[in-house]
Amino acid sequence: MNDNLNDEIDLIQIIKNLFESRKIIIYISFIFSLLGIVISLILPIKYNSTTVFIPQNQEASTSSLSGVASLVGINLGGRSFGSEIPPSMYPQIIGSVKFKRLLLDNIIDKKNNLTLKDFIVEYYSIQEDNEQIFYELGMSKKEEICFEILSNIINVNVNQKDGFVSIMAEMPIAEYSATTAKLSREILQNIIIENKIEAARQNLIFSESQLVEKRKEFDEIYSKLAVFSDSNLNSVNSFIINEKNKLESEFQIISAVVQEISKQVEQAKLQLKKNTPVFSTIQEAVVPLTRASPKRKQLVLIFGFLGFTFGVIYVLTKKTIKEILFQIKNH
Repeated sequence: MNDNLNDEIDLIQIIKNLFESRKIIIYISFIFSLLGIVISLILPIKYNSTTVFIPQNQEASTSSLSGVASLVGINLGGRSFGSEIPPSMYPQIIGSVKFKRLLLDNIIDKKNNLTLKDFIVEYYSIQEDNEQIFYELGMSKKEEICFEILSNIINVNVNQKDGFVSIMAEMPIAEYSATTAKLSREILQNIIIENKIEAARQNLIFSESQLVEKRKEFDEIYSKLAVFSDSNLNSVNSFIINEKNKLESEFQIISAVVQEISKQVEQAKLQLKKNTPVFSTIQEAVVPLTRASPKRKQLVLIFGFLGFTFGVIYVLTKKTIKEILFQIKNH
């Protein structure tokens, strides 16, 4: 019973001390709040813009495409060109030198013909250097700094569960944040498409070049056969007959080759179309109306609360600290 009474007396004494020192607590809270206001005004303003897309799987359409192709005598088979980049690798692509260089060279302000690189160099006051010498070795110091800043500007998040990818751009100007987010999505998708269809595209280019060559041979043999036939309409000489049969045989062979290569070209075109990834944009990047940071009201409230807490701790421990300092001084 005495312990409970002592605890109650101690609590009353604490409240009494806090009330008597309320001016100190209010003063400290005010100082901290003022510090929060100053910091919130000093911190750079940033705007966030986000775009979201879903990589579409085309495996479902492959079977129907193969079925249609088989009707016209084209066998797509199970051959696959290129390699699929999984969404989990998208952050690595955005962190790559290729992606960053492409993004930095894009114009984010058409009115002023301003590229992202020019804006970063100007806004962050990046000093010029001998860019050409360093660039031949890898990258310039200015470019390296731009890459580091760009890593803080662009953020990609892959939702493995729902299958969507979000790209957020944080910039000091609202319009630039939306433009940068949109450009980042487009460049990322183009890199994925190029990687996926590269082998199929090379196969198509090779098939088309072969078709051009064989058609040229076809035209030459066809012309020879036509000229030979017209020149020997009434001739029954065995040599002429044998020569004509030889030309006709060559014509049939090259005709069959041209027909086969034409099928391969159509097959390569279908393969290229099949291998081209499709992306569905479910949220386009828009110009943000409100800044993402600093959140000034929240920052001032946090600093005010910290000041209040610090003031309470100071009032409660002031006497103890003085006693400790006095004992240390006397010893």
